[in-house]
Amino acid sequence: MQTLFEDSDLTITYDSDHDWLLTAWRGRRSPEASMHYCWLLLEKIRATGSTCVLNDSSQDLDGWSEVTRWLGQDFFLRLTSNGISAVAWVLPLDLRARADVNQVMAQVGTNWPAVDTFTDVEAAYAWLLRTTAPRAGKINC
Repeated sequence: MQTLFEDSDLTITYDSDHDWLLTAWRGRRSPEASMHYCWLLLEKIRATGSTCVLNDSSQDLDGWSEVTRWLGQDFFLRLTSNGISAVAWVLPLDLRARADVNQVMAQVGTNWPAVDTFTDVEAAYAWLLRTTAPRAGKINC
């Protein structure tokens, strides 16, 4: 695994064995910071050619409430257009942040090929493995 970005709010790691990006969100952020990090994630997707995202928000405390509509209606479409076909989202332990993730999922609806939420990283990882198929010696979404 290769760390592509890390600061106090977010770590983005690339798993070259699976062509996945793993994100780990922490603490509180402003809506502007959350959007900035989402744009950064898109840059890393383009740079790596990743096809899946394991989005770990278990340590997230806030930062989505003002951008839930943008995430669900705009950002997920951008993920698709940049080659992402599956997102496993680990739910925050913080109830307010979890409610925000649920609002995003309601916005995403059924228009997304493969997206699901999980209460732990291991379950999210296992789901991504099940939703992938072998291609050119690697497992890809």
